[in-house]
Amino acid sequence: MNNCALEQPEPLSYGTPSITIRKNISRNGGQPFEDSDVLVLSSRSTSDTHSKDSTQLYLDLRLSKPLLPESIIKWGFAGIRVTLFSTPLRFRWNHYIDSQGQDGPPDEGTMTSCDGEEVETGVGVNPETGEQEQYEERWIDQPVPLRTSFAFLTSSREPSESTGFIAILGDHALAMRQNHPPNDTEFQAVRMRISTSSSPEVLFKQNADALLPLLESALSGVDNWKGSPWQRGQDITLQESRWTVWDAGMTGEN
Repeated sequence: MNNCALEQPEPLSYGTPSITIRKNISRNGGQPFEDSDVLVLSSRSTSDTHSKDSTQLYLDLRLSKPLLPESIIKWGFAGIRVTLFSTPLRFRWNHYIDSQGQDGPPDEGTMTSCDGEEVETGVGVNPETGEQEQYEERWIDQPVPLRTSFAFLTSSREPSESTGFIAILGDHALAMRQNHPPNDTEFQAVRMRISTSSSPEVLFKQNADALLPLLESALSGVDNWKGSPWQRGQDITLQESRWTVWDAGMTGEN
C-alpha cells in the first residue's frame, strides 16, 4: 500500500462519522412511506456542522426493498455536503456522481430534530417522475461504537473531479463509481456488510466487476492499519490505482 503525505497540513476534522438510515419519506404533503433501503455514510466535518461552509464527504445509496443481490438502484449519489445556513440549519448535497444524471437542480434541504429523528424538508427531484416536488424525509442515525475504524476515499484529490467514492464505517462498506460526461456514465455500486466473525458479505453489486476488488482492497488496507490509520490527504494505492484519503481514523480519537 503506497503512502504519500501532503506537504501542506490538512484541516482538522470535527465530530464523528455517521451511519444514517431513512425511516420514511412523504411527497407533496402525502402520507409517509418507505419503498427503499437507504444507507448514507458520512465522514467527519471540516468544521462544526452548524458552521457556514462546513463540509463533509457522503455516499448515499438507495436500493429497492427487500435488500437482495438482485435489488435495483432507486437512486445513488455521492459528493460533498455543505452547510449553507446555521439558523435554520440548511445543507446542500453536491452530487459529483449520480445514477439519475448530474444535470439536476441543486439538492438542498432544511434540517430539524424531532423525537430523536432528523427531519429534512425541501423541494427536490422525485427520481420516479423526474419532477420537482416538496418532500419530508425522516432520518435515524445508527450508533457508532468507540474505536470503530472508518475510511472515506476519493479517486481524485479534488472530490468534484472524482469518479469514484469509497466509505467504510462500522458494519458497512459502500463504493460507487461513474465516469463524467462525455465518457460512458454507467453507474457502478457495491454495498457490503462487515463482520468481525466472518468475511465481508456482498449485499448488492451492479456493474461492479472492477469496483468490488477496489472496495475489497480498501477493506484489507483498513484491517492492516495496526494502530496507524491513514491520514487525511494521504495517497494510497488500491489495485494499482491511486486514491486519496478524505477522512480516516478510529472513532473517539482525534
